Amino acid sequence: MAWRLEEVELVIDRDFRLIFGYDAELSTRSSVERYSGRRAIVDRDRSQSQGLLRSEILSPVFFKSGGVRIAFRTGSILSLPDRPMKTPTVLYSGLSILWTQGGISTEIEYPVRRVDPWTGELVTTREWPPPPDLDLDYESDDIND
Repeated sequence: MAWRLEEVELVIDRDFRLIFGYDAELSTRSSVERYSGRRAIVDRDRSQSQGLLRSEILSPVFFKSGGVRIAFRTGSILSLPDRPMKTPTVLYSGLSILWTQGGISTEIEYPVRRVDPWTGELVTTREWPPPPDLDLDYESDDIND
């Protein structure tokens, strides 16, 4: 981890870096927003925060809304809000931007492949277009649209 003037850099597996601001929240054992143990990262001693964040990542979730939640083996959970912040949250792969609060980069070095959710097998057929009578809003941030 690198603590800079207005941001924190979390280096993950040598090639990935997550940059976020000091308004990130860290909690132990709960991601509920009103949980009493959930506090801004600056409200904890720096060595305590580093200890909680220096363990295996069990569940990284990058939300379409721009928020991030990362669960660590220590039981700690790093929560980054989806609201505009002084320091935007950015995930890098090497020198390339992989994800920002605006979404996944369109120029990523990793191919996007469709996987069958039931079997885990690659889907090799072309994607079928939706029926023309469905009223789909492709610009919506709502996962149910």
